[in-house]
Amino acid sequence: MKQIISLLYIAYLLFVVMLVFFSRKKPIQRFSWILVLVFFPVVGVVFYLLLGSESYWDYKRHKIRRRHRHLFNELDRILQANSSLTTQDLSLMQDFHVRCCGSMVSSDNDVEIYTNGAAKFERLFADLRGAQDHIHVQYFTIHNDEIGQELINILKEKVLEGVEVKLLYDSFGCFLTWVRPLFWELKHAGGQVRGIRPYARALNYRNHRKLVIIDGRIGYLGGMNAGEHYVSGVRGMVWRDTHLRIIGHSVHDVQQIFMSDWIASSPKLKIGFRHRLRHYFPDVDSCGNLSTQIIANGLYNKHIHQDVINLSYFSLINNAQQRLWIQTPYFSPSEPILQSLKILALSGVDVRIMTSAFYAFGGLFHHNIKNYYFRQLIDSGVRVFRYKGIMHAKTMLIDSDKLVIGTVNLNIRSLERDDELYAYLESGELNKEHAEILESDFKQCVELDYARFQKQTLLSRALESVVSLFSPFS
Repeated sequence: MKQIISLLYIAYLLFVVMLVFFSRKKPIQRFSWILVLVFFPVVGVVFYLLLGSESYWDYKRHKIRRRHRHLFNELDRILQANSSLTTQDLSLMQDFHVRCCGSMVSSDNDVEIYTNGAAKFERLFADLRGAQDHIHVQYFTIHNDEIGQELINILKEKVLEGVEVKLLYDSFGCFLTWVRPLFWELKHAGGQVRGIRPYARALNYRNHRKLVIIDGRIGYLGGMNAGEHYVSGVRGMVWRDTHLRIIGHSVHDVQQIFMSDWIASSPKLKIGFRHRLRHYFPDVDSCGNLSTQIIANGLYNKHIHQDVINLSYFSLINNAQQRLWIQTPYFSPSEPILQSLKILALSGVDVRIMTSAFYAFGGLFHHNIKNYYFRQLIDSGVRVFRYKGIMHAKTMLIDSDKLVIGTVNLNIRSLERDDELYAYLESGELNKEHAEILESDFKQCVELDYARFQKQTLLSRALESVVSLFSPFS
């Protein structure tokens, strides 16, 4: 009997080798899965099939692409026709984004930056009430609280007025927010509601985007989901976040992202648009002079690969020359980005990372992962700040003229796996405005004393090292 068990275990180990080593995962990700599969033989396989297998998700993406190829191609043609800059006008990073992910550039935009939920939702709800033609809403999480209820009530009112309303939500992000009754109310009123990837096999591949498009002319994107805690905080702590309101031709790019996700989430061929696709991209008057690109991965066009965000962030970081200030609640970067941060700091670039001192959940887990990586930056001169509250903003300030605001955390999940988006803005004036916001944030932070890392116990360091093996899942 023992021999049979031994043979079965050897066969299982060979299966693990075949399963993991022939995948496209990076070495640290493979090693993490080997630990799970070896120490949890049966449960590990189930988790790998649900969370780790890329083949199924690749199959689903290509299947969706084939099924709706004509719609995705039409979206591409509409966006290319609306681009307001030629390739001769592009900066180095703008040209990189065009080549990397096909992101069009527009130079007639105006943006407003919101750093708290009260102001953002007040303006958003006013814009929603003024909608005349259509409303497209997409959030990772929507909560059944005052904010979520007001959002759905406004959408119901607009449906009854004849406005076309579509709402997308991430099925995992809304799993425990008790928001389903609100969705049923909206559906009953005549709105369209769809969950993104509700099947278990896609559990590890989430859509983390937060965006709203109103009449194809006003767009919102950033770090805030729909919930009361973005206004009032959590457990007496301030919730610090950043969101954008955009008008101009870049709203068309945000519209394309929503429509791509909507089409991909449609059952079979039931797309549900009232009009032809071109209708949702109205002519836009010149609203400003801000040069903007919307960068997104996970789209079903010719740039179907998932490396868009990772490559873009790596390129932006590498091109910093004087200043690189980053806000991210979660920090477990890819190895190339980690090394780039060290090199920049050692080269005299002002590199600062602002992160959260507290989390709504999973604090100990996230703190240990972050400390593992911060420890590696001790001697390089990178400065790390912990915001005295919950820091949920995802921004990056580069030199004196570049700014990134969106949904991207500086961790492996955001960089390599989840569907994300961000606005890339080139403007000295806006850069200066956001630098003042960050300077104010730094005053609400505690800068890490790196000497304390050197005094940590061996057990503490060992815990950080062990937890870091699971950083691909964070």
